[in-house]
Amino acid sequence: MFGIATGSTGWSTHSVGFARALDKLLEVRFRSNQKRLPEGLRASDRAMYLRGLTQGQADFGVVVIGQPIFPDRSARWIVWETTQLPAHQLELCDSVAYLWTPSEWGRQMLLANGIDESRIRVVPEGVDCEFFQPQPPPIRSRFRFLMVGKWEIRKFSEGLVRAFTAEFGEKEDVELFLHAHNSHRPGFSLADEVQRTGVANTANIVLGTPCSLTQLRELYQSADCFVLPTRAEGWGLTILESMACGVPAIVTRYSAPLDYLTEDNGYLLNVARMVDARDNLFGIECGRWAEPDIGHLRFLMRHAFEHRDEVREKGQCARQDALRFTWKNSAKVAVAAIQQHIGSTRSWPA
Repeated sequence: MFGIATGSTGWSTHSVGFARALDKLLEVRFRSNQKRLPEGLRASDRAMYLRGLTQGQADFGVVVIGQPIFPDRSARWIVWETTQLPAHQLELCDSVAYLWTPSEWGRQMLLANGIDESRIRVVPEGVDCEFFQPQPPPIRSRFRFLMVGKWEIRKFSEGLVRAFTAEFGEKEDVELFLHAHNSHRPGFSLADEVQRTGVANTANIVLGTPCSLTQLRELYQSADCFVLPTRAEGWGLTILESMACGVPAIVTRYSAPLDYLTEDNGYLLNVARMVDARDNLFGIECGRWAEPDIGHLRFLMRHAFEHRDEVREKGQCARQDALRFTWKNSAKVAVAAIQQHIGSTRSWPA
């Protein structure tokens, strides 16, 4: 398997979480472009990197990110958020034998882009349900909505702020906690971005700062309801992390989250229409994605605020459903795909 072993991005979280689970079923080898162990590597992950440095590539490679040289039977894990793959992504897809995508929506997207069905497998991502667990929320009167995700066009961050401030007055016992730093933008200031929205009543908006994984878990556990009115998600790791902590989510009724988000474990936000996908910061300039219905977003937040028992019931269901999407389960699905790809008859551990 090829992936990122350090850092705090969704990509690195996925790569390492998946690799650790897969390493219990197969021998995982991390390759470093620098031909040395990277800084910040966890001691428990050193073996996977050392194998890559000393033993070379395995018979079957899994591309998570990057573009090294892969065996002929490599698979590429493709996660994309718009309805159209740009030319360079299609070239990468053509360079490998198989394509893995985390969701049924992703599979349909690849088919629509001309990828042959025989090359595609759905291999879901996962969440660490042993680390992300429910805890009794702190005693406070304020109802807390939590958003975790980069401040960017795709996450509809500005629209969320506008919807929240339009729906709730400053004297209501409710707050919106924005954990929305964007490290891809030099000099980024979350306070400046909120100010640029032009909304006047920001007293009930709490601005988060970069934090440790343990602090992030505590943040999830402190919330009553997660909210992410995203235009599209290739998977949606933070949604599942909140669900694993027993916190239901308000998420757009579109793209990959529909594989695990339902009306029983959360709140599905209506799509107003499909729009052209454009974001210069991340080079997104083709395809389409969903435009969330702001009026419906306001309705759902108000409904959650006024029906707290229902929110807690959905949170319990969210936790149970999140347990179906562990990294162990993801690794088992991957092993089954590899067996099918290479025709192996080897018996794997349960």
